[in-house]
Amino acid sequence: MQAALPIEEPRQRTMVPKQVIGLTAILLTGATITPMNIGANYRATEFVEVAPTATEISLENTVNLKVMEQRSGTEVLPPVNVCTLSLIENKMETAKLRDKIVSSVLSWKGIKYKWGGQSPAGVDCSGLVQLVYRESGLNLPRTSYEQFRVGVGIPRAKLEPGDLVFFNTNGAGASHVGVYLGDGQFISATKNCVEIQSLDQPYWDKTYRGSRRVIV
Repeated sequence: MQAALPIEEPRQRTMVPKQVIGLTAILLTGATITPMNIGANYRATEFVEVAPTATEISLENTVNLKVMEQRSGTEVLPPVNVCTLSLIENKMETAKLRDKIVSSVLSWKGIKYKWGGQSPAGVDCSGLVQLVYRESGLNLPRTSYEQFRVGVGIPRAKLEPGDLVFFNTNGAGASHVGVYLGDGQFISATKNCVEIQSLDQPYWDKTYRGSRRVIV
């Protein structure tokens, strides 16, 4: 479909006194201006038509095009910043990865605890974390003490789903680890089974050691 061309209105010709044109011609020849070459006919003002110049036409076309764009709502928008698009894409990928880890660890809910275990027959806290992160393509060390040195430290108030929460359950540092789910809850392999609990529970609140973010 061809775009409709704007209807051009007839260009108005500029009316210039005939005397001015004659005077300009005299100046261009370098002749001296005298009453003789000015002539008596300059006493009466006469007008002649002067066609618009190329510069005037170009400027007029530019103005008309701008007005048409504004009227038709097709005014050209500024380009989108490539860096902004990249950041948005990275945030979307990070959110998908967090969701995948949370879904994975929830699938282990109810599996019984087994020290050193890493299978549906039984699993311990750090083994569970290592497994669910591995399923998402992230390799973590085997023990909770080593995992506590991975990633970056995160304040408890800034936790996001998929972050790791650590506890000092035996007086020897980060001896227990779980995966944060959001809304103050986390999931971990306790002495009973893999279960969801609250960070605000007195026991976990008292033994809370810190949090780490591996997904950045």
